Amino acid sequence: MARTSDSAGERCHEQDLELARRCRRGDEDAQRSFVDRFGSLVYSICGRRGIAGPDRDDVAQQILLDAFRALPWYRGTSRLSTWIYSLSLRRVADHFRSPQRRDVASGSPGDDTFPPSPTSSRDQAPDEQVLRAEEGERLRQAVSRLPEPERSVVLAYYLGEMSVAEIADTLNMPKGTVKTRLHRGRHALRKELMGP
Repeated sequence: MARTSDSAGERCHEQDLELARRCRRGDEDAQRSFVDRFGSLVYSICGRRGIAGPDRDDVAQQILLDAFRALPWYRGTSRLSTWIYSLSLRRVADHFRSPQRRDVASGSPGDDTFPPSPTSSRDQAPDEQVLRAEEGERLRQAVSRLPEPERSVVLAYYLGEMSVAEIADTLNMPKGTVKTRLHRGRHALRKELMGP
């Protein structure tokens, strides 16, 4: 089974390298594929990090442009999605440091900080829908109150579905630091949501 997984990973990596090469050469079909493949990831990262409204569109578009411009420096040592995730986190941090920063959401119920429940709302009684919405809001608020180092790792692990190794590579930190921050983040969330 691991052999199949390794083979699939190698194929994906080769596809990443080929897509990057074609984009660097100016292949418009490849550039469209790049945007189709990574646009929603970038847009989602912006929303999860608290950028809302027109700023979200602007920042996501700028990240994609920056990614195109930076493709010559993509070494292929990580998956392209990991590389774009890392670039996105840096650009979002730049946005928050910018003195021209405009409207920033604080995890409003309409954002996509957390994906919708896999259970359809039609399958739930109204009181269950309200309870799930309240729980989701409590979780969004709790995550937004985590210190930045823990919040980045928790979001990358659970929402970005990245492994500890991928997070370490993306955030340029040792695996042990990622594990520590993930543990601290989980502990803080458990304490806030369930009590001491």
